[in-house]
Amino acid sequence: MHDLWQTIECQNRHALAGETSAGRGAVLISTRSEPGATRNAAPHAEQLSADSQALLREAVRVLRFGALLFIYGAPRELALWGRSAERLATADARLLFKYWIALDLDPACRDGFLQPAHRGLLLFQKVSAHRKTRPPFPLQAAAARVPHQSCAACGRTLKDWGGKRHLMHPQGAALSDVWRDLSPQHLADSVAPAAVLQRLAALTPDAAGQRLHLLQTAATLSSRSVPEPPDLVLTADTAVPAPPLRLRKLERNRVYHADCVAFLERVARLYPEGIFDMVFADPPYNLEKNYAAYADDLAERHYLAWCEHWLAGMARTLKPGGSLFVLNLPRWAMYHAAFLHAHLTFRHWIAWDALSEPRGRLMPAHYALLYYTKPGGKPVFNYRGVGRAIKEGDAGDAVTPPDAPQYCLRAGCLRDRKARGDDARVELSDVWFDVHRIKHKRDRDAHPCQLPEKLMERLIRLTTRPGDLVFDPFCGAGTTAIAARKLGRDFVVVDLDADYVRLTREKLVAMARGQAASGVAAFPRARVARPRKAVSKRDVELALQQLARDLGRAPTEADLSPELLRQIALRYPYPGAALKRARIGLSP
Repeated sequence: MHDLWQTIECQNRHALAGETSAGRGAVLISTRSEPGATRNAAPHAEQLSADSQALLREAVRVLRFGALLFIYGAPRELALWGRSAERLATADARLLFKYWIALDLDPACRDGFLQPAHRGLLLFQKVSAHRKTRPPFPLQAAAARVPHQSCAACGRTLKDWGGKRHLMHPQGAALSDVWRDLSPQHLADSVAPAAVLQRLAALTPDAAGQRLHLLQTAATLSSRSVPEPPDLVLTADTAVPAPPLRLRKLERNRVYHADCVAFLERVARLYPEGIFDMVFADPPYNLEKNYAAYADDLAERHYLAWCEHWLAGMARTLKPGGSLFVLNLPRWAMYHAAFLHAHLTFRHWIAWDALSEPRGRLMPAHYALLYYTKPGGKPVFNYRGVGRAIKEGDAGDAVTPPDAPQYCLRAGCLRDRKARGDDARVELSDVWFDVHRIKHKRDRDAHPCQLPEKLMERLIRLTTRPGDLVFDPFCGAGTTAIAARKLGRDFVVVDLDADYVRLTREKLVAMARGQAASGVAAFPRARVARPRKAVSKRDVELALQQLARDLGRAPTEADLSPELLRQIALRYPYPGAALKRARIGLSP
């Protein structure tokens, strides 16, 4: 890769002393880490070493403004790199977080837990420390499309386009921030593989001759003291009044209306040895979502301070050997991981490949699911690997290996191929591709970020036994409680919003009634008939693609007829959302 990247080995902080400032178009740091060496490490408070921090500052110095910094490494250490990079500020520059790209690379041995396939690739942009306007983002994502693939069983496209095949780009699918198409390889060192270097070169074509690859050879991390979570101070416009908490004993299978921080503090006093077998949190993401009783737009430092309080509470109330899961966006998960490293044993950064909506240069599909266990007891891990699952058949309550990724997920294909014995499986790794977000309104409650039951069922089966106690501090639409009840586990869930508490209680009552009538533990949903519209989105998008071919260019609003403008206004939030779909008509 010497023709694409200039490589420098960095043994100390002076490795780039001769480099000209602000001249490079792209810099990649391959961080020093031994694959798998720290995945099961005991709790240990760490930070970047002085040499690592100096190397980071030097990488920023040699980048020109607007250029890109990539940092490659194992997830546990990479979280600390990401936190330090986002906090770094020089006299004239800072780094703007863009993506944590999850690479599905290494088919390593499981070592008692999930297969550790995930390697991370952080992406930052160098911007001015003083100017509010941001430079253009130079990533050329269209230059690295992934060819469309066909299902090995039915021959149709692996992705079920659901009536939207007219939106398939003939040159392949756009990249997301989960890369599962690179060839798997056993990683013998911590250097970014050639396939990663080649793709990054394709994404940064304007940086030809100006790409720098830094190979870190010194220690990445150093120890630090463990600080207490910062004082939790909410301003008057973000504080939400909580109901009074009078908890004298924890009742199982109950939905509590309470503030989770105060609730966990009380539980920790009542049960100092811990009481929960598994804790799971899917907090608000600080994205200004429309939660009824929570201001999801806290200033960043207040948001992170608040998160550290409930994270510390979950760690304290977890039994020895218990499991903790936290779901969040990768940017916030970096801070969560850096905090949790000091309190629990890191197991995995699970990259949940769950594309929600196509936007941005890289489509955001990566949701970070952090997995930790508490020292002092043997963790529960109910999983039958590929060999055992095939040999022993029915796995009962255990999690089984997912279907191989060469198959599509269409229900008809799944039924037909399994009937004829076409049932290849792969080990369950820390990159999850077989659980999708809720796509249809008929399966969703009045909640902006409802989770699929399949995700919670996998986590509960994987790390608990029947009768164990599961806790969720942000119960929302009640998915955790529903999944726990369905699987014969007990639960305690909390929410600050009285409406979500009422919704969850109503769903549990309906579930109990349905189970009494049919013997099946499931929440019944009524089917919703949706009337077909005379003109569909597909009709509008096909008309726009034909217009693009007729014009020989991408159409603008001025090219649209009044009727087409009216149809777009009925179906899209703004005209540009429809117009961008017209460009496919110009593709060769």
